Amino acid sequence: MKIKLFANLRAHAKDGLVHLTLPSGAAVSDALAHLFDRIPALAEHVVDPGTGELLPYVNIMLRGRLIRDLEGLQTKVDDSDELAIFPPIAGG
Repeated sequence: MKIKLFANLRAHAKDGLVHLTLPSGAAVSDALAHLFDRIPALAEHVVDPGTGELLPYVNIMLRGRLIRDLEGLQTKVDDSDELAIFPPIAGG
C-alpha cells in the first residue's frame, strides 16, 4: 500500500510517499505501526504516545474518506489502498 505524507510529516520522512507491504486483513493501525517502525520520528506527530490514539488534529483519509467517519484506526486496508495523512496546517 501507499502512504502519502503532507506538510511537516513529509519533512520528517524525507519523502512524501512511503510504500508498505501489509498482511491480509490489516487495519489502519497496522499500517501506522509499520510506518512508525520504518520512520520512528513520525509517530509523535500522528498518535498520542500514551494511548496510541490518533491525535485529534491529524486527519487520515482512505479512499477519499476520513477514517474517523469509517472505523477509525480499525478500518481495514487493502494492499492496493492509499492512505493520506494530513497534520494541522495553519497560515496567514
